[in-house]
Amino acid sequence: MEKLTTKNYDRYLEKYTYDRHYLLNHQLSGVMANERDLKLFSQFLLEKQHLHINGDAILEFIAWARNERNNSAGSINRKISSIRCYINNLRFLQVKGADNLPVEYLSRAREPYPGPIDTLTPEEVKKLLNSVDKNSILGFRDHLLYSLLYRIGLRLGEALAINLDDIDFDQNVLTIHGKGRRRRKLPLLEDICDMLASWIKLRKVVFNAEDNQALFISKKGNRLAHRTAQENFKKIVVLSGSLSLDKVTPHSLRHAFATHAVEGNADIIVLKAIMGHARMESTQIYVHPSMKTLRRAVNDHIASDILREITGKGPTIYRMQQKYRKIE
Repeated sequence: MEKLTTKNYDRYLEKYTYDRHYLLNHQLSGVMANERDLKLFSQFLLEKQHLHINGDAILEFIAWARNERNNSAGSINRKISSIRCYINNLRFLQVKGADNLPVEYLSRAREPYPGPIDTLTPEEVKKLLNSVDKNSILGFRDHLLYSLLYRIGLRLGEALAINLDDIDFDQNVLTIHGKGRRRRKLPLLEDICDMLASWIKLRKVVFNAEDNQALFISKKGNRLAHRTAQENFKKIVVLSGSLSLDKVTPHSLRHAFATHAVEGNADIIVLKAIMGHARMESTQIYVHPSMKTLRRAVNDHIASDILREITGKGPTIYRMQQKYRKIE
């Protein structure tokens, strides 16, 4: 049986990534992520001195990613998908040995259910947002940015991708460019409208602002970078003092939005639409009730009244042996 050589695997990789983006119009961020996965697999094959690719080599790579790189199930599944799509492309190109790799039968990795995930309390969110210097131009920008993550549940990348023409003040609608180029429209609430209008006025004094359509721009007039927004948020976390979570990131605000929405009895289908999830499973996994909600649900259950009535409050003398009574 003819095998796919590592040499042929590497030979078509550059053309594959080029075609996906420029010919098939796949999103650049996704193409780059696939390219990183495929090059990592190539590097692994080189280090392990594999001259050919077979099922054992792929499984060995997955085990290495899990055990040596501590990759999560989600990260491993992306690598599996990247390899599967690339091998299918090699089959289409009739590269020798590619047909003998049944990658379509490769199972997805699964992550055990981690249990309820802790989230920021409303008081902690307030503490974080109050730590931003809203009296400076860039501070007001950051306050608006992080407020959008919590107020309407945006991802950081979605907020940073907003352009000025995505804001419709006449209809009070905001267009969001989500994952996989999926667009969704969210209502512009009065408080957000006011903040947006104020920032757009302040934004005009930023260097080169008129040459950039991005809503959030840096002091140099470029679209605000993801890394910069993360670093600025770290400073806010430090200023906020003690928080209940060990690690707080901008995404914690989106998670807080979802959790607090569920605690406020928000409809799960509506929440899915707001958050831009492609599948209902994503919303259900993403949102976990807090311990406060769990405690309230248990305390409000009728079992509490029944057991209180049975056990009573007076002192009890206990016998060693059980005595059963027939209930008429």
